Amino acid sequence: MPRRAILIAAEAVLLAVALVAAVLATTADDWRPFDLLASLFVLAVAGQFLSVRTGSVRLGPAFISTTLAMVLLGPAPAALIAVAAVLAWAVREPPSWELGFNNIAALTIYPVAGALLFDALGSPSLDTGDDALTVAWSVLAVYLVTNFLNFLLIVGYLSLRDRTSIPRAVVKVYLPVLPWEVATGALTAGTVLAYEELGLIAIAMLAVMLVTSRYLLQAVVDAQRQRDELRAQMEELEALHHGVVRVMVETLGMRDRMTARHSAAVARFAKATAAAAGLPAREQEMVHTAGLLHDVGKFTFPDHTLTSRHLTPEDWELIRSHPQRGADIVRRVHGYGEVADIILCHHERYDGAGYPRNLAGDDIPLLARILSVADCFDVMTSRDSYRTPIAVEDAIGELRRVSGTQLDGALVEVFIGVVTETGVDFSHVNDEDLEEELRTRMPYSAGRLARSSPARPVASRH
Repeated sequence: MPRRAILIAAEAVLLAVALVAAVLATTADDWRPFDLLASLFVLAVAGQFLSVRTGSVRLGPAFISTTLAMVLLGPAPAALIAVAAVLAWAVREPPSWELGFNNIAALTIYPVAGALLFDALGSPSLDTGDDALTVAWSVLAVYLVTNFLNFLLIVGYLSLRDRTSIPRAVVKVYLPVLPWEVATGALTAGTVLAYEELGLIAIAMLAVMLVTSRYLLQAVVDAQRQRDELRAQMEELEALHHGVVRVMVETLGMRDRMTARHSAAVARFAKATAAAAGLPAREQEMVHTAGLLHDVGKFTFPDHTLTSRHLTPEDWELIRSHPQRGADIVRRVHGYGEVADIILCHHERYDGAGYPRNLAGDDIPLLARILSVADCFDVMTSRDSYRTPIAVEDAIGELRRVSGTQLDGALVEVFIGVVTETGVDFSHVNDEDLEEELRTRMPYSAGRLARSSPARPVASRH
């Protein structure tokens, strides 16, 4: 049997049970006083037209009228009021027969269940000597339980029909308006207490407050929608930036696969070093992206400068310009100014003898100093470098030899700890590591809501 047919059959059974229970549990006294019944009927119908759409359901003050009917009248009157309200709305927006049946079933089942629940709680009332707190808590409990039951009957049906997650629907649709539901539940409890003292004046006062509460609910729903739209835009922006980074690195790889693999290796080493140094996640992502793009300035070079082992002084002068060229390219991507600054400075030396600006010491951005260590190590150890690779132990010795002159000594020790203790590695034998780095590592994005914290000093290890 098709899924929809099974769900409709199940709802039909529940509806039949609710109708039988309503007939058996309702007495003639439950329909009185008639003026209260008429007032709640009118209030429910009007409240349905004040409802607010959130996702695939509508929320509104009609539910309060139904709850008052559950508590002050009985199961059958409460169900009649709830169904009448939704049928009145159906005249304006006719639903499909399937959803119409679902609405009628849900709006019959939950009022009957709520009235029976209130009876099970002893139908507390001021008239029978119960204290106000007991009455209020009982009404609030009935309101919240039946409110959630109504949500499950409507949204749960849609989720089961469409094979979507009910818990996800609860989180996305119900929880954002739960504070409003608690507030209106408390309002309902207060109205019950007021009615027992003031009569229909309390219902009239409620009608005025419901109009106000409708606009409060609309504000909550609008804020939720704007949040969801903003989140979607941020995700699209991050995906776009990720795509830009990937295209840049892959385009470089089409010209020189060796340089692309080197860039991915440097990115991996740099991010691991930043993490070991205790830097925030955003800065780890930033240095990772800078690692991927640090040689993008070589896009502009003639082919022979990327492949030849015999370069002229003019060629070397051109190569020395790649930090500036790369920074200029990356800076054109909106929000990537900080990444461009790292790329610009990744060939500065700690002693001030680097290029292009001859910066020294802490004047060199911290993430650029991390990138420099990672860059030097991979150039020395990679199997597709311009020079013959050396063993990791020899490369570590060379890093320590230039510690404090070419490289930041504290960061050298952090990097060595990363390589020797955690075993961070990158294979240059094939392109698998390159693809993994581009596919699984989300780069720094200007769209992220996190904000960069000030760079912190890295403690030296002795």
